[in-house]
Amino acid sequence: MDQRSIAVALIRNSEPNQLCWLARQNSQTLQLEFIVGDRLEEESYRETTIREVAWELNLNRQKDFLVSNMAQLNLEFVDQLPGEFSKTHLSVAFYNVEIYKRDIREKLLDDRKNFWVSSSEICEGVTKCGRRFDPIVPYLINRSNVIQSWESQSGN
Repeated sequence: MDQRSIAVALIRNSEPNQLCWLARQNSQTLQLEFIVGDRLEEESYRETTIREVAWELNLNRQKDFLVSNMAQLNLEFVDQLPGEFSKTHLSVAFYNVEIYKRDIREKLLDDRKNFWVSSSEICEGVTKCGRRFDPIVPYLINRSNVIQSWESQSGN
């Protein structure tokens, strides 16, 4: 049985009073994905998150963003993942990531691969304008309940 240990970056933006999450478009599949990294040997899930966010977004890991000290949620389970033919033993850690500098948030807005999406779009697996998520994203989010579909509604 295959085994995977992954860290998922939950990058949120709550300005202006509307919670949304950063998804990136895969240039080959054109599907939206979260920043996810496979944990390397001797590396913590938090270190995986820091490495992948810095690399994917071309940010300075020392000063451009902050990764929570503790995982928002840890999951471990065996299941057949979307698009796979056999069961996988999966360990997943979800980490909140804060982009706290205005110029860095603007840089992210200017990147055409980045899309700010609502909680309900993530849970449904498709945006209001028809962009689809890699099926693993809504699968993990819905299985973990780490993001609730109602969170991005006005006033929350």
